[in-house]
Amino acid sequence: MWPFSLLKKLSQDPEVGQTRGDYIGCYLLGTQTAGQDDISYISLATTREQLRQDASEYLQTFLNEHPQLSDAEHQALQDLLANWDQRADTHLAAAGGKPLAEQGGSVLFLRTGMRARKKEKGVYLE
Repeated sequence: MWPFSLLKKLSQDPEVGQTRGDYIGCYLLGTQTAGQDDISYISLATTREQLRQDASEYLQTFLNEHPQLSDAEHQALQDLLANWDQRADTHLAAAGGKPLAEQGGSVLFLRTGMRARKKEKGVYLE
């Protein structure tokens, strides 16, 4: 049975911050328009601190650039920003595929995955 367990392990994404060859496990934070395949990544962070910083920067910029949001939408994003760590933990633990937040026809998602590692002159930068 060991070949099957090895194959299963190799087919899974590495844990966040862990490496596997040219790839590293990371948090995927991004937006997607409902009904379309266009995904825009905000963060491919390999640490919680980096994820928090990227999310905070994005949410604050979004709030500043969209003053026309309804009070409910504005408050929902303010709440997400103020309680980021708790909301991110809850969302990642649920792993149900639901969006982290929705605004109009766009959804904000957070999940784990992997990305290519940065390499310069034969040396990984992470």
